[in-house]
Amino acid sequence: MLDAINHELKKANADIGEFREVVNRLLSFQAIYRKQSNKEAEFYDLFVRLQTLIEEYLGVLGFRIVHHEQTQYVVCYPPGSDIPGVYNDDDEQSHYHRRLKRNEKIALIVSRYLFEERLREGQISDDGVALVDLEKFNHTFAMVAKQPLDKESERDDLLKFLKGLRLIEYKDTSGPDALIGFRSNILCFSMESVVHQVREELGIEWNEEEE
Repeated sequence: MLDAINHELKKANADIGEFREVVNRLLSFQAIYRKQSNKEAEFYDLFVRLQTLIEEYLGVLGFRIVHHEQTQYVVCYPPGSDIPGVYNDDDEQSHYHRRLKRNEKIALIVSRYLFEERLREGQISDDGVALVDLEKFNHTFAMVAKQPLDKESERDDLLKFLKGLRLIEYKDTSGPDALIGFRSNILCFSMESVVHQVREELGIEWNEEEE
């Protein structure tokens, strides 16, 4: 197998060290977003060069790679994971079994809603980021969940979850006026599918106007 990998790497003008770096990055962080940082841009560009080889290698291990080329966003799903509403390259829903927690599902709904609200208002930066203050995020989450977050640590855990998927960016969350940047790659997640799953599994009621 190593000979076959080296053969493909030679054709891509890459070496085994670069291949390992990208694979380890995907396994460690799950997502690569080119606009995250200069270092992440290097990993993304390496992934593009080695995409077929990486997909085949991780595919043997049961991992699934979804590459959203328009937003330059790559997600690696572990075997058996279930991230609701993520499109694969064939525009079919991927049905893997990583069970999201209730609040994580709601956080995805809220993130998409807030981004699209700013998009309709024309308040999107040139980098495709919608800035929303933390208080609005808290309020919208409470409306959707029908209850506020009990602890500040719960909110911080949700923000870390979203940041880990490279869906948001922020520097400080110590005050209610802190700003959260919701990135355009949240559109890679289908709100309709997430809402449907929330309806079915969590018992949150929606009417047509709310939806």
